[in-house]
Amino acid sequence: MRSKTPFLTGFPTRLFGSSKRSAQGILERKRREIFSQGLGELSLQLGEELPPELMESCAETSRYRVYSHEVTFWAFLSQVIGEDGSCAKAVSEVQQWYRQGNLAVPSSNTASYVEARQRLPEAMLGKIHRHLFDELERHTTSENRWRTHRVKAIDGTSAQMPDTETNQAKYPQPSGQEAGCGFPVVQLVGLLDLNHGGWEDFVESTIQTSELKGLDQLFGCIARDDILVGDRAFVSYETVGRLLGTGAFFVGRNHQSRKLDFRKGKKLGPNERLQVWRKPHWQTPGSSLTQEEWRELPDEIPIRIIRSSALGRDSGPTTRYIVTTLLDAQKYPAEEIASLYLHRWEIELRFRDIKTTMGMEMLRTQSPEMVRKELMMHMIAYNALRLLMLKSSTIHGCNHRRLSFKGALQVLASSAGGFVASRGKPASRRGARSDLMERIAERIVPERPGRNEPREVKRRPKSSRWLQTPRQEHPEHFRHEEHPRKILDEAA
Repeated sequence: MRSKTPFLTGFPTRLFGSSKRSAQGILERKRREIFSQGLGELSLQLGEELPPELMESCAETSRYRVYSHEVTFWAFLSQVIGEDGSCAKAVSEVQQWYRQGNLAVPSSNTASYVEARQRLPEAMLGKIHRHLFDELERHTTSENRWRTHRVKAIDGTSAQMPDTETNQAKYPQPSGQEAGCGFPVVQLVGLLDLNHGGWEDFVESTIQTSELKGLDQLFGCIARDDILVGDRAFVSYETVGRLLGTGAFFVGRNHQSRKLDFRKGKKLGPNERLQVWRKPHWQTPGSSLTQEEWRELPDEIPIRIIRSSALGRDSGPTTRYIVTTLLDAQKYPAEEIASLYLHRWEIELRFRDIKTTMGMEMLRTQSPEMVRKELMMHMIAYNALRLLMLKSSTIHGCNHRRLSFKGALQVLASSAGGFVASRGKPASRRGARSDLMERIAERIVPERPGRNEPREVKRRPKSSRWLQTPRQEHPEHFRHEEHPRKILDEAA
């Protein structure tokens, strides 16, 4: 089309006029402006731990979607942190976010959101998790570590999931249960940093797999000069030898199958000896090492044995023999090594935080692929809260190890309204953030030295019979063809 103006005749207006903006481009620009201020209260509360720039760099959405990767991530995170973890609740929150931004409110149907969760890249969740763990490391100085070492604990646990065919095929239920009468169970081996309390990674497998297999996959997370603390299941010649090869150290309780004569070896003190472990003549059954890797293990390993007294599970006195590769008795006193092993129990408490307090004990997703994503989302939520607690302790000068995880979660939920009111108001938002940190620092768990309680349940379950056959074959499952009449439904 030619210009009809008397100036610069013959030139098309396309060279000088502004290009037409598509309706979708305008909508996307408006949507980005609104979302840059935060998606709901959770994104405002964790705006410094999970900044918008991080979300934008990790998201891989290439075109406009109602459930973009960013929106889906925050909705998924709200499911994990909130008490109501249903998809319907997550969709209602997304509707509220769009309503607050004067955008078209999506449907209440959960199908689109479920599909969006399936599209959520696992690589994106991995980047976010790594960012949070690196932030935890950055806020933990060498003065906060035990003799400049990073101390990590390893242990195993399990979680159940919905009884679907795909979940049963990937993670079968325990063999002692009748088929169709139990739930699929995933075994988890977790690596916890005891200095700041953050989870470094989870490795999942079937319930029949040894926990040592999980350690094989976590070896890449153990760096030089790290100290790995484990229970008796991880005390083996292969594990200790591989740790020495990476320059790391080990602290654990002597395995019950290894005969120990405390009279032998070099005496280092009244309750410590220096002994030598010799390499077995044959490779351990179930070992993941190749024959060449097995031959590269040292023929002998010097081991320091420390004898300590403690209370057993029956509240009676017992003697523990702790083995360690920290051989310098002057630099690493025996009583500190024994105390270091007692800190292994903290991984059990952190399992309680993420499983019982956050609800990871019973997963909700219907497929093995989504199970992995749900586990990663729980790690992200847990580490984000740990980072909040660490920053709060630094600001208010308290010990972050004494702060209550459940208390911090309660404060996060109760402070949501203040953050929503501060949207678009930087000064008000800083005040809400300061109040959040102060409230978290108030939740201090009192010191309870020597506390010992039986691992038994007082509250009795309901007297319902156990399901002995698959529910589809149960006689009560079938209904009468003639349905009972419901007159109130007819009146409505």
